[in-house]
Amino acid sequence: MHKCPTCKVPLHGWEEECPSCGTRQVVRDTKRSYGGQQAPGVNPLPFVLGVLILGATMIFALNGSWIGQVMRRGPEAPDPLGGINYVQARQTIQQRITEGLTAVGATGKFSWTVAGQPGDINSPNPIELTVDTALSDRNARHTIMNPVKELMERAKIPTLTMNDSKSHSTWTYTCALPAPSADDNAQPAPEGEAQAPQQ
Repeated sequence: MHKCPTCKVPLHGWEEECPSCGTRQVVRDTKRSYGGQQAPGVNPLPFVLGVLILGATMIFALNGSWIGQVMRRGPEAPDPLGGINYVQARQTIQQRITEGLTAVGATGKFSWTVAGQPGDINSPNPIELTVDTALSDRNARHTIMNPVKELMERAKIPTLTMNDSKSHSTWTYTCALPAPSADDNAQPAPEGEAQAPQQ
């Protein structure tokens, strides 16, 4: 605002004549005087917050996805059974059972059979193993047999039987063998235990 130079009446600046005294006024060019109307400035804060929220959401989503699981998992542990074939697995089973029996003060007789006929530990076909022993404690079978269950599939042993002459009990452990293939490094399938009725 400014005042009329004649009557000092306050004017807005757009009047061509003073409404009070009629004196001709100089109209101001507001664009030239004030540099024109300026565009309002852009506030960057909403964009920064949006980027932060989007980044946090993506990290949270990736953490629950398979990518996050791979990143958290780290290096994959090598398969402890990856380097052994079926003959080595059978030898390991026989060794572990022997060690378990020795630890409880017992001995064992190992019988390998293929389709009910005496077989060779080196046979490429699926083979069954029977262990005849005499245990002072029938529950000791768990500590003897549990460590070898994971090797049954690798050893191509569908049935592993333990006969305890002292308690007149028979325990049978089974493993479902996969269809024959060239890959001998498959993970073992779960094994079960069945106990025959006492005689």
